[in-house]
Amino acid sequence: MRRFFTTQTLQPIPCDLWLDPSETRHLRDSIRLRPGDACLVTDGHSGEAEAVVREFAPDGRTRLHVQKVLIKTSSFNDGITLRVYPAMLRKGKTDLLVEKAQELGVHEFRPIVSEHCEIKIAKEKTVKIVARWNHIAREASKQSGNLKILHVEVPQSFKEAIEHVACDEPIVIFHPGGSSLSFSQWLEGVRGLKGRITALNLFIGPEGGFSEKEIRWVQLRRGEKNLYFVELGEVLFKADTALIGIVAALRFSGILSA
Repeated sequence: MRRFFTTQTLQPIPCDLWLDPSETRHLRDSIRLRPGDACLVTDGHSGEAEAVVREFAPDGRTRLHVQKVLIKTSSFNDGITLRVYPAMLRKGKTDLLVEKAQELGVHEFRPIVSEHCEIKIAKEKTVKIVARWNHIAREASKQSGNLKILHVEVPQSFKEAIEHVACDEPIVIFHPGGSSLSFSQWLEGVRGLKGRITALNLFIGPEGGFSEKEIRWVQLRRGEKNLYFVELGEVLFKADTALIGIVAALRFSGILSA
């Protein structure tokens, strides 16, 4: 059955709820469901239910009758909150990262602007762009079945993002250098921290990487406490490839699970 999104919170009893006009267009015009057809509905908070199409209202909405509620309550049983801080990339690439982050079960997506960023967003366009990213996350949730919808934040500067990370949470900056850990070394280190940390904060730079000035600043600001630098080997990955690979490795290693 196809899955649709509702802004209403699912209730643990059979009830009626409404899909907004955009979801109705998808259900009625693209998937071509009709009254009496069955579908799945999710509220974006890990809940899912079976429902039957009841009617198409004149205002463009669809009334569904929810029958079996909370078929599943989560897609990943995580004990660690995973936040990613990718540097802003060219148009389309950040869209792709939002989609893949949703599929791989990232909890929070907080784009950053660093010195070597290829793109900077004008303030007046920020709200519209973040709304598009949230729409992409919602559609990826429906398609993949990962029901907990990714939370996408407004872009902020590299320094602002660092300042907002709690002192007791690890900051991991992917940056090549003599003192950087190899990815496998870092992964084993994180495995040893399992049960002692509640969140991971991953910073992935733009194509040109973080500047040396930014690296020196974060070292002075943060000291050695809960600060890790990690390199990905001799192969030079594009920023979008790096983020997807890093998150996939974490996801399938089992480190994030409770």
